[in-house]
Amino acid sequence: MWEITMKLAKQLVVAAATAVLISPLLPASPAQAAGSHTCFSGTRTLEPDGYHLTANPCDGSGFVDVVIHIVSGSAAGTYRCRSAFSWNGYLSASGCRISS
Repeated sequence: MWEITMKLAKQLVVAAATAVLISPLLPASPAQAAGSHTCFSGTRTLEPDGYHLTANPCDGSGFVDVVIHIVSGSAAGTYRCRSAFSWNGYLSASGCRISS
């Protein structure tokens, strides 16, 4: 009986360790993959592939398929953007569409 219990315990430890090791390799769902930024003020420029946004001060994270919420300014609203780059509170994003 003791040998069966120890064998089962070892199998459980191996299974748990395997789950911990491979979990970072599993793909994230689209809702988790997209980042988001919130900015106080911003402007937008229409380009062939959507709007180009510039905004500051901004807080958030994410570089690809991001949601950007601009609180005030000529570009106030919520956007979904193909790409975004934020540095020291300043944000630049491209391929943006107005989101509802």
